[in-house]
Amino acid sequence: MHRRGRILYFIGMTKRNRIIAVLGLCILVLAASACGKKQLNPGSAAARIAKTPQLALQKEDVEIVKVTQVSGSEAVVETKLQAAFRMERRDGEWRVRELRLGHGQWERIEDLAAALDRVKGEETARMLDRVAEGIALYRRAHGRMPDFDGYVALSDLLTPDYVTPLIRLDSWRRPLAALKTESGAILLRSAGPDGRHSTPDDIQKTVP
Repeated sequence: MHRRGRILYFIGMTKRNRIIAVLGLCILVLAASACGKKQLNPGSAAARIAKTPQLALQKEDVEIVKVTQVSGSEAVVETKLQAAFRMERRDGEWRVRELRLGHGQWERIEDLAAALDRVKGEETARMLDRVAEGIALYRRAHGRMPDFDGYVALSDLLTPDYVTPLIRLDSWRRPLAALKTESGAILLRSAGPDGRHSTPDDIQKTVP
C-alpha cells in the first residue's frame, strides 16, 4: 500500500470510532495519594486517568500497558489512548493538522506544540534557578566561584553537595551550557525550543 493509501486507510478507521494511537507509550505520573495507601492497579489507573477533566476521556478510551510503582506516593502508567487525527493535504503532502483525544475537542498541533514549549521553558528556567542556587552555596562554602571548563565540569563540582539531583539537560533533553563572563559572573544557558544557542528563544540565568 503506497503512502497516500496508508494515510487514507488510517483516516477511514474513524468511522468505527475506535482509532487507537500509541502516542509514544504516553506516560502519566499519578500520585498515589489519590488512591489511598493501596498499590495502583491497571483498573483504578484507567479510571482515574479517564476522570482527569483536562483530558475529556472515558474509561474505554484508555488501555493500560504497564503500571510501575515508583514509590509509595508515585507510579508511572504506560498507556495506549484512543485518539483521532485530522489531516490535510498541503503542497502535495498529507500532514496532521489537529488532534482529538478520546471524546475531547479538536486541538491544533501548532497550539499544542506552543503550549508544551511554554511549559518546558518554565521548567527549564526553574532548573537554571536551582543550578544558580548551587553556585551560590558553593561560593559560600569555598569563598570563590567554581572553576570549570564547560557545563559538565560545573555540574560535577556542584553535585551532590550543592545541587541534587544532577542537572545536565534542559526540558527538551538537550545539554545545558555554562560559561564565565568577562566580569567573572557565570552565565547558564539553555538553547530553548529551537535547539540553537544565541537565538531569541534562549533561556538564560546569570550568577553574578
